[in-house]
Amino acid sequence: MQQRRTNLLLILLVITPVALLTWLGTYLIRDAARSTDSAMQAVLAERLAVANQQLVNDLRRFTDKLDLMANAEGMTGREVAAALGTHQWMMETWVAQEGGAVIPVFEKSGHTPGERADAQLRSSVLLDTLKSAVSQASATTGPFYAWVNATPAQATDRSRQATWMTFARADNYRLQNLELETGPSKFLSGWHVTDGDFIYWRQVSPREVVCARLISLLLRRALYDRLPPPGLDPYPGKLLLATASGIQLHTAGRMLSGSSAAPSARLVCSAPLSQWVLSYSPASVEFPKPYLFPILLGVSSGCLLVLALAWTFFRENARELRLAQQRVSFVNQISHELKTPLTNIQLYTEMAAHRIEDSGDAIAQRHLRVVETETARLNRLIQNVLNYARQQRDKLSVQIKPIVLDEVVNRAVGNWRTLLENKGFQVHTVLQGPPLMKADADALEQILGNLLSNVDKYAAHGKWVSIRTETAGSSVRIVVEDRGSGIPSGKRRMVFEPFERLRSDLNEGVSGTGIGLTISRELADLHGGSLEVCSLYKDGARFILTLPVHPL
Repeated sequence: MQQRRTNLLLILLVITPVALLTWLGTYLIRDAARSTDSAMQAVLAERLAVANQQLVNDLRRFTDKLDLMANAEGMTGREVAAALGTHQWMMETWVAQEGGAVIPVFEKSGHTPGERADAQLRSSVLLDTLKSAVSQASATTGPFYAWVNATPAQATDRSRQATWMTFARADNYRLQNLELETGPSKFLSGWHVTDGDFIYWRQVSPREVVCARLISLLLRRALYDRLPPPGLDPYPGKLLLATASGIQLHTAGRMLSGSSAAPSARLVCSAPLSQWVLSYSPASVEFPKPYLFPILLGVSSGCLLVLALAWTFFRENARELRLAQQRVSFVNQISHELKTPLTNIQLYTEMAAHRIEDSGDAIAQRHLRVVETETARLNRLIQNVLNYARQQRDKLSVQIKPIVLDEVVNRAVGNWRTLLENKGFQVHTVLQGPPLMKADADALEQILGNLLSNVDKYAAHGKWVSIRTETAGSSVRIVVEDRGSGIPSGKRRMVFEPFERLRSDLNEGVSGTGIGLTISRELADLHGGSLEVCSLYKDGARFILTLPVHPL
């Protein structure tokens, strides 16, 4: 039992700190990872925002350049379309009039418009769109406004699953401070785009719009070449520009180790490039995680220290247990060796007592009674040691037989009466036990001997002891009480532990093994009874041994 308790305590002492250290290490790692990820997301969000602003502002500057070329003041729609056609990036220009008329002005040789991208269809959709209201809220973060109304179904380019969208240039947006100024804005030009096609439009009159379709590859290349923004070193990771449907348009950065992983941050570009998505995959060297090593080192060192201490404790405990077992074995062997001469002493003492009794020598009889008493005491001490050793090694046992309880108690008290009375004790007995019961007579005598031995040791100044038996239903009680110093309430359970003593001042000059009450309670339990200290008795100590009359 003691070994099991020790092993359980050892396991708890190991598991608890190791579990706490593991939890602490996991918490620190997760907290550091959250902090690093938060900082990384902030850096990447700013990096993508700068790239997005660069793209949109470059497109705005190009829009301003086209507006200067298409200055409609004093120019007809054909003249505006012709002027726009002089730009090297133009594929075709035309004039769209209300009513559906489309007048081609410029067309680059070899041009073949794609499905859903011809001038007739684009002009119809664009004129219908420009008749509706424009969203004022959509331009609060950029230089373009988007139309609120949903794009008509025919505006979808099914070849790429892209959507044509219309945007207007904000006249009150200043590139110098990147802010919208107060006051109304005139929507005279803008873009009609998909994720890969760009059509610049310019309204020259309420009924006439000039459209210019660009060679998108050249425009996009001009935008890509300024990523990352001028003045910034190339990013270590991979900056990816793709369409919303996942088609890659451009990659930038040195793309060092680790940048091939999935993007860590994404940003939808501002109007009119809202069908493009910027993403960034950082390289391993950008956001290192040096916190992992010291945390893991600290946690593992703590776990190793706990394991080392546990191993040391286990080894020392095992050594102590071996020594204790050796001591118990030694005491057991010595006690057995002492039993043989002690039995001979008892035998010859009894024989000498019978001879002296016939001679009438009173002094010799008194001396022999002292020898008999001390021999019985020594026999009881040896029996306690043997029982305790047996309890530690195997298990105590009792031999239940029919007995007369009062005779057993009277015999046990008689063994102590002479010694106690010689020390001035008044010994009172009240025997009212049952006429017949089942118990182990030797075990009961040993219990009473241990209780009376404690009276002799610790209640000498009271000079009084009472032993009584009484029957209560199916149980019988043996009560031993004295008028000594008593037992403090906080130590009533402790007195039944092996080798426990109460106070040092009570132990002065007291001999014994310290296991008498431990053995006595164990013997009482084996009978199916109990041995307790009465908490209501205040004049000294009262021990109550309760036994069933017919044990199971």
